[in-house]
Amino acid sequence: MSAFKERDLFPISTEILADGTLTIAGCNLSRLAKDFGSPLYLYDGETIRANIQKLKGAFSNYYPGNSAVAYASKAYLSRRFAEKIAAEDIELDVVSMAELQIAVKSGFAPKRIHFHGNNKTAEEIHKAIDLNVHALVVDSMDELMFVEKIAATKNKCVKIWLRITPDIRVKTHPHIETSAAESKFGFHVTTGEAKAGIQYALQSPFFELTGLHCHLGSQIFDPVPYRITIQMLYDLASECGYTPSELSPGGGWGVQYSIKDPVADPSDWINNICSAVVEQCNKNLMPLPKIVIEPGRWLVAKAGVSIYQIGTKKTTPNGLRIIGVNGGMSDNPRNALYQAKYSAVVNGKITEKKVFPSRIVGKFCESGDTLIEEIDLPETDRDDLLIIPVSGAYQLSMASNYNLAPRPAVLWLESVGNFELLQYRENPEESFWWA
Repeated sequence: MSAFKERDLFPISTEILADGTLTIAGCNLSRLAKDFGSPLYLYDGETIRANIQKLKGAFSNYYPGNSAVAYASKAYLSRRFAEKIAAEDIELDVVSMAELQIAVKSGFAPKRIHFHGNNKTAEEIHKAIDLNVHALVVDSMDELMFVEKIAATKNKCVKIWLRITPDIRVKTHPHIETSAAESKFGFHVTTGEAKAGIQYALQSPFFELTGLHCHLGSQIFDPVPYRITIQMLYDLASECGYTPSELSPGGGWGVQYSIKDPVADPSDWINNICSAVVEQCNKNLMPLPKIVIEPGRWLVAKAGVSIYQIGTKKTTPNGLRIIGVNGGMSDNPRNALYQAKYSAVVNGKITEKKVFPSRIVGKFCESGDTLIEEIDLPETDRDDLLIIPVSGAYQLSMASNYNLAPRPAVLWLESVGNFELLQYRENPEESFWWA
């Protein structure tokens, strides 16, 4: 296989042919785009399974207690995708009624599901309690008392975690930081609410407080904040005379989106989490808890690839080329929301040496509709295919119908050229919501 500098950003089954075109899992990307149209999203099953095994292997190496990997389904979920994930020996993090219903219908036993969210509806809480999910993750004192009221009407003791916010800053974009003092999430430590929440839950006959949870944010490449957080959680638990049987430091470990991003081994993340938990348990004379991590992006981002068809080109007065594609912020709003950086290749022209600074923009009536601010690409022609790697997380899950754009088709790719349609391309003429 010929090398190209972006190779490590693509799914592990990616190969480049002699003509400069790509295949993933033996599937010709040009053929898939022709048959299913574009924009088109692809998920490589081999990459997802390999990522799951890498995390499990790290736990086996570094932790003598029980552990679990739970997929944060907000990264991307559909009925058929959930069926694929349910076949793996992992748990699931959901945050809405629809995610919960899809999970159960797709084969996830409720005992493998954690229900998160900062403002759960009464309907969602009733459903989670009735299903006996593994943990209802309570987010505030107000919600704790609301859940207790509902549990009392059912005369039922509910298994819960409390989401604790340590009020610390992490190095990431403000919109994906969730642990600072101004965060909307969790029981804040510095206000005393976290301590009060634990004490209240321990005294209530309607709660079984099985664990503590924290989520620092996303795209974190430094394991030190996780160690600090684990120490804070154990200091808090010790102060309350509480021994958690489960502990979840959340997810958020960083993913390389471009070759300029740091490469962070998740084994280092897992190692630090495990050693910090062991250290704190030894210090506080507590038994080891079950550690539950909840990666979403890290499990599926690299497994996903998006394909666009190139259309118009123009040059700005300052000489920057603008290349328009037939998708944009409707299927990937991450650049508009977080100034997210991406890489890209032009199928069939991957190994060309002569390149030009270019901006990749979408087709929507919005100046912020940019996919890539600046990237060096070869000369392009109308109908060339632009392929963007690391497209598996928080793109389709946040997709919209802006300008009434139909959301794209999604395929699951397997070895030896096999693929399966996960989601059909939307058809505005068949949508009752738009009627």
